[in-house]
Amino acid sequence: MNQKLKDELDSFQNLWEGGFFEGDTLNPLAKSGYGQLGYMSILYATYLRCIKPYINKDTVALEIGPGRGAWTKALLPSKEIYALDALPEEYNRFFEYLGFPKNIKYFQVKDFKCQMLPDDYFNYMFSFGCLCHVSFDGIAEYARNIFPKLKHNSNCFWMVADYDKYNKAVANLNNFSIWATLMPKSRRYLPLKWLFMYLMKREKVRPVQPDLDDEPKPGRWYNAGIERTCSMLLDAGYKIIDPDVGTNLRDPIIHFIKT
Repeated sequence: MNQKLKDELDSFQNLWEGGFFEGDTLNPLAKSGYGQLGYMSILYATYLRCIKPYINKDTVALEIGPGRGAWTKALLPSKEIYALDALPEEYNRFFEYLGFPKNIKYFQVKDFKCQMLPDDYFNYMFSFGCLCHVSFDGIAEYARNIFPKLKHNSNCFWMVADYDKYNKAVANLNNFSIWATLMPKSRRYLPLKWLFMYLMKREKVRPVQPDLDDEPKPGRWYNAGIERTCSMLLDAGYKIIDPDVGTNLRDPIIHFIKT
C-alpha cells in the first residue's frame, strides 16, 4: 500500500468514537445528517421503486385509472402506453396535461372486460389511487380479464385500500407525521408548536370504519385488503413478489407478476 492510502486509513482512527451512526434506518421520519434534504415524497419513492426500474424504450405499459396523468407522465419513456379510465380524457384533460404524446392510447371503460386490450401484449402494469375506489368484485374482474393481456413475467403494481394499514397509520400519526417530527419540543417556541398542532388537526386524519355494504357511491373507498387481494391474485394465476412494497405509509402497493 502506498503512503497516501495508508495516511487515508490512518485519518479515520480518532473519528466517530462508538461508531458512525447516520440515524434509525427503520424509522420513516428519522432525523439524519441530511437535515432538510433527508425526506422524500411517497410519490417519488413509489416512482423510484415501482416505475423507474421497469420503464424503458421496450416497455409496453398498461395503466388503470390515470386521471389527469400524474403517474402516466412517469411512464412516457415507454414504447407504448394504454390508459384505462372511467372518465373521458377530455374531462380529465389527460392529453392536455401530458402535452399530447403520440405513444399513448386512452380508453374510457364501460365495464371490466378489457376487450380493447390485445392479448399477450403488455410487459408492465401500474395503478395508483384508482382501485381503492373500485369494489373487490371489480378488482377481481380486472385481475382475471387482464391476465391474458400480459406477457409472461410482466411486472405489475397495484395500490389498493386496506383499512387495517390505514388505521394503524392513523393510530401512529405522531410517528409518521412530518408535522409531529418537526414540531419544536421547547416551550420557548410555543406559538410555533401551536402552528404545527393546527396543521395536524387541519388534515382531519381519522380512522375508517368497516364497510357495511357494497353499494356504489361517488368516490367511495373500498376495503380490498392486502391478504384478500393477494389471495385473489394468486387464484387468478399471478405470483406475488411483494404484498406491500412499503413506499406508502398509508396504503399498500402490491408487486406481482404474471407467471
